Amino acid sequence: MISARRIAETLGLPNPTEQQRRVIESPLEPGLVVAGAGSGKTETMASRVVWLLANGHVGVEEILGLTFTRKAAGELGVRIRARIEQLQQAGLAAAPADAFATPTVQTYNAFANGIFRDSATLIGREAESVVLTEASAWQLARRLVVESTDPRLLELGRGVDPITQAVISLSRAMGENVADPAEVARLADAFVGLGELPFGSARIRKAPAAEAVAAVGALPPLVDLAVRFQEEKTRRGLVEYSDQVAFALAICERVPQVVAEHRKRFRVVLLDEYQDTSVVQTRLLATLFGGTPVMAVGDPHQSIYGWRGASAANLARFGADFAPEGAAGADVPVYALSTSWRNPGAVLGAANRIVEPLTAASRIPVARLEPRPDAGDGRLDVAYEETVADEAASVAAWFADRLRQQGSDGRPRSAALLCRSLKTIEPFTTALADRGVPFRVLGLGGLLDQPAVVDLVCVLRVLHEPTAGSELVRLLTGARWRIGTKDVHALSRVASWLMSRDPAQRELAAEVRAGLRASVVPDEVGSVVDALDFVAGAPDGHRALAGFSEEGLARLRACGRQLQVLRSRVGLDLVDLVTVVQQELLLDIEVAANETDPLGRASLEAFTEQVAGYLQGDSAGTLGPFLAWLAEAERRDNLAPRTEEPEPGTVQILTIHGSKGLEWDVVAVPRMVEGELPGTLREKRGWVAFGALPFEFRGDSAELPSLAWRGALTQKDFAEAMEAFGEELEERNAAEQRRLAYVAITRTRSDLLLTGSFWSTQQKPRGPGAFLREIQEVGLIAPDALPESPQLEENPLEPGSARVAWPLPPLGPREARVRAAAEAVASADPHAETVWTRDINLLLAERDARARDAELVDLPTRIPASRFKDFVSDPAGVAARLRRPMPERPYRQTRLGTLFHGWVEARYGPAGTADVIDASGVELDQDPTEPPVEQEDLDRLRATFEASEWASRRPEEVEVEIHMELAGQVVICKIDAVFLIDGRYRVVDWKTGRTPKDAADLELKQLQLALYRLAFAKWRGIDPDLIDAEFYFVAEDRSLRPEWLYSEEDLVALWSGARTPDASRGPSGPTVG
Repeated sequence: MISARRIAETLGLPNPTEQQRRVIESPLEPGLVVAGAGSGKTETMASRVVWLLANGHVGVEEILGLTFTRKAAGELGVRIRARIEQLQQAGLAAAPADAFATPTVQTYNAFANGIFRDSATLIGREAESVVLTEASAWQLARRLVVESTDPRLLELGRGVDPITQAVISLSRAMGENVADPAEVARLADAFVGLGELPFGSARIRKAPAAEAVAAVGALPPLVDLAVRFQEEKTRRGLVEYSDQVAFALAICERVPQVVAEHRKRFRVVLLDEYQDTSVVQTRLLATLFGGTPVMAVGDPHQSIYGWRGASAANLARFGADFAPEGAAGADVPVYALSTSWRNPGAVLGAANRIVEPLTAASRIPVARLEPRPDAGDGRLDVAYEETVADEAASVAAWFADRLRQQGSDGRPRSAALLCRSLKTIEPFTTALADRGVPFRVLGLGGLLDQPAVVDLVCVLRVLHEPTAGSELVRLLTGARWRIGTKDVHALSRVASWLMSRDPAQRELAAEVRAGLRASVVPDEVGSVVDALDFVAGAPDGHRALAGFSEEGLARLRACGRQLQVLRSRVGLDLVDLVTVVQQELLLDIEVAANETDPLGRASLEAFTEQVAGYLQGDSAGTLGPFLAWLAEAERRDNLAPRTEEPEPGTVQILTIHGSKGLEWDVVAVPRMVEGELPGTLREKRGWVAFGALPFEFRGDSAELPSLAWRGALTQKDFAEAMEAFGEELEERNAAEQRRLAYVAITRTRSDLLLTGSFWSTQQKPRGPGAFLREIQEVGLIAPDALPESPQLEENPLEPGSARVAWPLPPLGPREARVRAAAEAVASADPHAETVWTRDINLLLAERDARARDAELVDLPTRIPASRFKDFVSDPAGVAARLRRPMPERPYRQTRLGTLFHGWVEARYGPAGTADVIDASGVELDQDPTEPPVEQEDLDRLRATFEASEWASRRPEEVEVEIHMELAGQVVICKIDAVFLIDGRYRVVDWKTGRTPKDAADLELKQLQLALYRLAFAKWRGIDPDLIDAEFYFVAEDRSLRPEWLYSEEDLVALWSGARTPDASRGPSGPTVG
């Protein structure tokens, strides 16, 4: 046997530790590796593969590695392949017979999806099902809720969006736990009976079970909607990622041959981050590979994704799930990796102290993390300040100092601020900006906190929601309108006044007003959005306007009129609407002019990309559903944003959940105060909440708190059971908080800062959290580092504690600088020579020449039919582009269209295959570990096409290119397809974009069809009047046939007119003979 140490020496790698050697050389049997944070598990797994190959235990293609993210899968795959190549070059392993044989390294979802796609028909599913994005799933579920006629939904007392969220989460929870919907509904029906129990005490005035009964009693209609959601996905040929795993499990449980094939194909399986697997993933893997050489690697202290289906109990159950037949779970060996190659000694000391209670209570042995031999102590700093503003200033100063120092490699250091919640970041981003420290907030939540994006979303909400009063007040008091508090108060009085008036402004009868007051929430006030509309149109001298200042009224009216104009445009495509709002609010100009906000322009562009991504799931998406999805997406993304690589020299701000799997040189963890980190449960209700799956249906129910509701004889008994249940939930939450802190602290390679403060937004001071106290107790921070009490008895940050001039100056500290620049410009001599004079004169001369000589541009001899409309509608613009050709960006939608057209052509080819085109084959330099960007979009278009009428028709011609002479030019017509239908030819043009937005747009687009019809008629020698033509917009599954098409005479006339530079001219309809 070739030892692991000999292999390392031969390959020039560090010798493995004794713990690593045991893992690498472990027998071919199930085994569990408990690997602490930063303990080199990826390197150890790669070395395990190399050892197996060097000793001839398996072939390269017989190895399967699974992990959670594409990034992790890519890193593991690259490392394994590199080691294999080194092994072969060193002569320790023979090259495989198949030179292209490689291990299979995938994400868990990709692996399950492969099983589903290969064998979907075995369970009656469609293999080519399209994967729903989060936005598409939200849209589909919301549509089902809106269209539902179930009267039970009205009794829930919830809005459309909370019900939509509940339907999606319940659907996924039932799928991930393989729960029977009928059983869930039956439990809810039985639970509702608690409401009929006697109170059990004469002192109880309010039914203790009422709230719980209302929450759980909502399950039957929600379950029905969740079932309909699944049925609708099946009908449309759609799946979610969670569905793929559940369907893969169904295939494996029903078709033993699939299991046998996978066991034969993969003789060794490596499972990374096993603590984050869900119940259904664990069940799938155990069904496939139970009893075979499976090595799972994980850390129970890093199990922080329970909120999205992960089960911390999976590691403890590994032995029982994967033990060979006849063996006990306890016989499965457990290995340890406990040397941290990342963290210095002081940081590890803090991490170990925090998880001490978890280590003691763990059902599997977890070794204490130890630093590498040359680690040193590192630096652990603590700052506990009086106020959150002081705390933020300390954090900013610490980062400024640390980032001035370069790393050991001479490069800028990487840095992160890890927060329990992004809701607490505002003081810290302000302090970092004031200190000039570069920073970036990661994820959608960070994007939505950018000032320009906040204003943009506020306007969108005001346009859609009459109740968006807070958003409107932000806009009114912001830099654009600068409405003072007196006028804001006057607007609020107008809103109250309108509540007592009918649409004609007549005062309502007293009994009507009383009825209205009884029908709303007691503290509900009138809509200031409606009040602003009224103010904008009210005649001068109206008595309701008496409370406004003259200047304030003028600004309010200007704002109201602008919002009315924008509201008239909400029917636009969402991307167009967002662009119009940016322009009307002058946001695009503001972000370009504000040198202190380098992220402004990028933020607006990123937001527009989010809108475009939303529309991929529903090209006809409207503003209301988009805003609802945005709120839901922000909630999810704030927990775990998409991971991004560290940026040296920049502080990345993200949640602790989002930081897992990443590391930085310096890390700060703020708000380690009582009630925040560690945090407490706001509501100790567990599954007794709206839309939650009862714990007994979860696969890990044995490890979850139990609510003894069935034994309650009175509602008092139930209240006592809920109290005991809540205590168990709090214990579980306390363990979760420790794991969160452990993950946060172990992200640093060098320096760590832990901070807190007594005063933030609360009325009572909050002292240092338990974790800081524990770290202090073991001597890792100075005894006087944590103050016992605040210096101030009242919160100095409370409203009223200081006087502030309002509205604030729009330019802030930049005002003097900007005004000086403006005065310099205003006082400058316009005729004075500057360094820019020559450039400006050249540009002006070029503009004049363009206007004067546009007609002198030589038109190209060959014109693509798709560009014909540009020559007709914007000849001056085309002339300018011909005069100075510029490279064009390869737009993503264009590339998608090219892929789809290629697929259709191949589909109609001799083989008739529907799998010829794969988006991954287009970019040769694309990372092979990354899925192609457009694959899901392409799959969606393919699925729509297969369900359309065109899928069953056979074309006469496909992708035929005809060069047609027209008015002395050659027009290149690439016709997608020609069909013979009812004795008439029909030219069809596939479109992957959106349908025309109006008649003028359709008129321009039909020029292409007119050219195709004429070209095909000349080619075949047929009268054009015997040929029909239409568009098929695939994304919307809609055929569109213009009522008329241009004749040859019309086309010649249009082309002749395009030779002049009159850009205002466009097509004006057919000639009348």
